[in-house]
Amino acid sequence: MKRREFLAGAASLTGVIVAGCTPPDDTNVLRAVLHADLQSLDPIVTTIGIVQRHALMTYDFLFGRDAAGTPKPQMVDRWSMSEDRLTWEFSLRKGLQFHDGASVTAEDVVVSLRRWAARDAYGRQIFAVTERLSAVDDQRFVWQLNQPYGLLLHALSKTGGPVAAIMPARIAATGPTTPIEESIGSGPFVFDHDAWVPGAKVVYRRNAAYVPRDETPNGTAGGKNVYVDTVEWINIRDPQSAVLALANGEIDFVENPSPEFLPLLRDAGVVIQRTDTLGFQGMLRMNHLHPPFDDERARQALLYLIDQERYLQAMFGDPEVTQACTAFFVCGSPLESEVGLPDGIGKNRDKARQLMKEAGYDGRPLVILHPTDIQFMNLATLVLAEDLKSIGVNVDLQAMDFGAMGSRRVNRSAPEAGGWHIGLTYWPGGNVSDPVGNVPMQANCDQAWPGWPCDAEHQAMIDAYPFAPDDRSRRELADRIQASAYKLVPYVPIGQWFAPVAYSPRISGVLAVPGSTVLWNVDKGPYRPI
Repeated sequence: MKRREFLAGAASLTGVIVAGCTPPDDTNVLRAVLHADLQSLDPIVTTIGIVQRHALMTYDFLFGRDAAGTPKPQMVDRWSMSEDRLTWEFSLRKGLQFHDGASVTAEDVVVSLRRWAARDAYGRQIFAVTERLSAVDDQRFVWQLNQPYGLLLHALSKTGGPVAAIMPARIAATGPTTPIEESIGSGPFVFDHDAWVPGAKVVYRRNAAYVPRDETPNGTAGGKNVYVDTVEWINIRDPQSAVLALANGEIDFVENPSPEFLPLLRDAGVVIQRTDTLGFQGMLRMNHLHPPFDDERARQALLYLIDQERYLQAMFGDPEVTQACTAFFVCGSPLESEVGLPDGIGKNRDKARQLMKEAGYDGRPLVILHPTDIQFMNLATLVLAEDLKSIGVNVDLQAMDFGAMGSRRVNRSAPEAGGWHIGLTYWPGGNVSDPVGNVPMQANCDQAWPGWPCDAEHQAMIDAYPFAPDDRSRRELADRIQASAYKLVPYVPIGQWFAPVAYSPRISGVLAVPGSTVLWNVDKGPYRPI
């Protein structure tokens, strides 16, 4: 659907929304439409954002982060660090219990962290300097390092990429590349596997055995209080249908409503709330394994081709929710920078065409992964196809939903044998705001995120970042990494956007969580018509 058709559809819904009749709903069921359909349960083997949201519902974590990004104890009761910063001791809160009734032990934590670390960029760095991670008894464990690591708590509290979810040891013993099929955590909600209908509905029940911290909720820190009996994620991929369902009271909450409908929703009495100061970074990811993007000149060509303002306009059409931003570590973060920025970025199609030619592009159709179920990604991919055609590139748009794209892009085969050349995606800004957390920035070859950049010098700088002695040194190193990225081009930033959530006025307690959405602390009040 082109933007003009989308706007026409939005206008046609105005009368329907304003005049809609909200059916009474006195149930204690919270019905939400999230940004994508849940098709996988394992937050270790995939970086798909919807799976991480599932993990936040189901699992608990040793540390959470408040809205300012500061790590705070969550499952941990007490912790200490030795003066030389090498020995960390942790004690778990009493009464932690998995959804199958078993108590959470330090051994569960150790096995879970080992599985997480095998797939996570922070985790691999930490375990490279780990002498020992072991349980002392059921409540206590010790982490002994041979070199100080400045981002340990930052890593344990993050909400994007592979997350340090604590699972029963029997499940966490699953190999780190084998997806788990059981989703048993100790978090505030219990995943109802029997009620899960992929493509239609995901169901969570309140965990009656969960004991929240006696603290004010703040981001993913503080008390995770649950006030509803059931949460249902309803899969409505058409943005117009989702908005109409919200305005008519059929659902309670929409994550990332399309910007075209925000004025209409406000007029209908729906609450619009921006919960994330860093928003999302859009990115164009290339497959570094196969021609033409195995040649850095072809990747550099895209830097000169991609005009961020053109993409943001097509995707959202609203300058209030978008920002052109070429900083690899996102605008608004402490590491925002213009170091290494090439002249003419996004504005030189002739140079893009020349660089593709120099890279040996031979006219083969480039396979573009085309997620059609998220409208702004659909629109951006259509712009990408037009841009590539404008510099003489043949394109092969292959339509799929966003979840299927996540499965497809792990395929390393040649594009003509089921692989791919190029595709668009996006990451929470808070998760890509430092060199280690920015998983697509990694260039560690076979261990890299799909696309598989490979550059030893670039990766060595990323690996050194957490070991820099102070903030100034880390900032200088981050600038050098960005300058290197403009040459290597692990991906091309396509801009930054800030997606609000929309919910019924009977809902209260929605928390600001940078980079994610959580549904604990949400209270569904008595029915009243919108």
